[in-house]
Amino acid sequence: MLDFNFSYTPEVSNDQTYDLIIIGGGPAGLSAGLYAARYKLKTLMIEKAPVAGGQLTATEWVENYPGFPEPVLGTKLAKDMEDQARFFGLEIVHEDVLSVNLKAEVKEIVTQTSTWKAHTVLICTGSSPRKLGIPGEVEFSGRGVSYCATCDGPFYPDKTVAVVGGGNSAFEESLFIAKYAAKIFIIHRREGFSADPILVERVKANPKISLILNTEVEEIRFSQEPRKLLLKNNKNGENSELEVDGIFVFVGANPNTTLFKNQVELSGGYIVTDREHTTSLPGVWAAGDVQEKSLRQVATAVGDGALAAYKIHKYLENLGDSE
Repeated sequence: MLDFNFSYTPEVSNDQTYDLIIIGGGPAGLSAGLYAARYKLKTLMIEKAPVAGGQLTATEWVENYPGFPEPVLGTKLAKDMEDQARFFGLEIVHEDVLSVNLKAEVKEIVTQTSTWKAHTVLICTGSSPRKLGIPGEVEFSGRGVSYCATCDGPFYPDKTVAVVGGGNSAFEESLFIAKYAAKIFIIHRREGFSADPILVERVKANPKISLILNTEVEEIRFSQEPRKLLLKNNKNGENSELEVDGIFVFVGANPNTTLFKNQVELSGGYIVTDREHTTSLPGVWAAGDVQEKSLRQVATAVGDGALAAYKIHKYLENLGDSE
């Protein structure tokens, strides 16, 4: 049995050309890093956050990841993934990528302190929470407007909050916030939900949570007490106000692909890949939520990363044979 207490992290240096650089340290990137390191590829992961894990670090419990009969803490799962990848030799630096040159034979990744080079690149930059784009949202972001229940839910003990959205994230996070808040209003623009039926059942059974359907938030009015939301009913057009102490927004995500515009093919902002995760550029792959795909879960991201690493390994192997 492997003893992960003796994990070894090689010294990171920008004076070398890596076999692979992974941009982004979520589940897809960590899985790819693990597989690539086990293939003995010289691999560097660049992650802008202080800790790897991506959206896992903002998720309290993961209960649908295979192999865990009991829910597992998102932060623990992320840390275990990182430790395992490091054990096999994955190198990690925590820096923000400023620009990339993916079209050259040797790819260049520029951060605040260094220019990193590699023969191949795997993009695992994931996505960011989508905003409502309404008055008051930017002004009160972090001061009553939140996109992370794990981060900010504990700030609302015995308070009243609104949650906007009708998908899995909105329902999962509402159940988490219910541990603290006295009352939660889930505001959804339609009658039906895209959340899994089991989550809908749990929410409807929770006495702290009420549903406001066919309704949108038009404005966040938090400049004076009591704090209010301006709502609009989509069926009759009527406006109303709702007093709350804070609002959590879970209405989807936008892919983090600004760096890659005009370099790889995009569709709706997402990176276009084939079934083997190759992009429109030779030597460049993409995995996880940054891709154009139908399901975005930890399990699918892990599979994406594993397959991408395997294909990169074969690509470099064939490249070596042709030289």
